[in-house]
Amino acid sequence: MMKTGLISMFIAGLLGGGIGVTYAADTMAEKEASPTIKERLTKDTIKGTLMNIEGEFYSIKDNDGKQYRIHVDKSTKLDKVVVGDMVKAYVTDQGHTTTLQRDN
Repeated sequence: MMKTGLISMFIAGLLGGGIGVTYAADTMAEKEASPTIKERLTKDTIKGTLMNIEGEFYSIKDNDGKQYRIHVDKSTKLDKVVVGDMVKAYVTDQGHTTTLQRDN
């Protein structure tokens, strides 16, 4: 009887602990993308509001009202972003984004 209770408590602990880890890993507050020092020094930076996402192309409107269309693909380091987020993009001369992160 005592053995069954210990096994039940052990299983409940494993299941309960796993749920907490799942929720913690899925928060939008965590940043995933971080530019390298080289990116910070050599890439153009676009800061503004994410206005639109159309496949691999994102539109960002800066504080002066200028709109930029940037290219994002599998090689881009990318935070979880949604339309309306303030973002910072590190962009090459050809318009490809190497890192896109939320900007608080």
